[in-house]
Amino acid sequence: MRVLLIYNPTAGEGVRAQLRDLIDIIHDAGHEVRCRSSKDLRIAAALAEPGDLVAVAGADGTVVKVARRLRGRKTPITPLPLGTANNIATALGLSSASLEEQIAGWSGGRLIALDVGLARGSHGSRSFLESCGAGFIPRLLTLAANSDPPRLTSSVEERLGSALARRAVRRSPAVEVRAVLDDRDISGRYVLLEAMNFGWVGPNLDLAADADPADGLLDVVLVGESERALPAGYLEAREEGAPWPHAFPTLRGRRSRIEHAELGIHVDDKLWPAVASEQGETLDVSLHESAWFLIPAQDAIAQPWAIADSL
Repeated sequence: MRVLLIYNPTAGEGVRAQLRDLIDIIHDAGHEVRCRSSKDLRIAAALAEPGDLVAVAGADGTVVKVARRLRGRKTPITPLPLGTANNIATALGLSSASLEEQIAGWSGGRLIALDVGLARGSHGSRSFLESCGAGFIPRLLTLAANSDPPRLTSSVEERLGSALARRAVRRSPAVEVRAVLDDRDISGRYVLLEAMNFGWVGPNLDLAADADPADGLLDVVLVGESERALPAGYLEAREEGAPWPHAFPTLRGRRSRIEHAELGIHVDDKLWPAVASEQGETLDVSLHESAWFLIPAQDAIAQPWAIADSL
């Protein structure tokens, strides 16, 4: 296959240092490869003629950046999880296999069309792959942006992410939210309202374990004021490696509308711009297109959801 390798040079512990070995592994598997940094201003031109497969070496943000460009097109994407959280690769079952196993499995791999969401408001629109919503996740993103840590190993970054998540839960007030899911009024006071395509968000937070990003439905997680102990208990069990025998309250639907005033909102890993008005903003959220992903053919990789034909 003709492979376009998009790599984020600053992801994880430094993809650039692993790039030569990664190229050799791809060549040894019998593929042609050309590379482009995700920071390169010419990335749009490279993705206009991507070849047979786009491999993304980096974290979730880089995968989302590529998926936005390739949505609605048949060229498949496959993540090479070299970032810190790697929520998308984890949901696809790729974290259980080595890079060598994944690349060896590209030939004969399976294709899956994953939903791409769209959030629309007065500031325009933005596509998303993972989730968007309000509550402690945007507060977590704000805390992470202001923490400015030194260069860290992945394990330290994971611990930092857990600590910031606990702080975000403690500091997030319950806010009155007017919201609709399809034709159902879901308004209330929430610590978290998250419209999820994938079940994972932030520092590997599995908020919607049954979410299927190929089913055309949003999994809307609703944590009310009286349920604040749920995310705190989940984070504590997660840090201790203990089972958490609960689930977050979740509803499913095709479209959601969130009306907010002075309410922080995020779309994937970006904060939605604040609205300086008493009326706030209405955000319409839906799933509108698909992006094709390749699941390598390997026994170590769990085959998720509805799988299409072989590549």
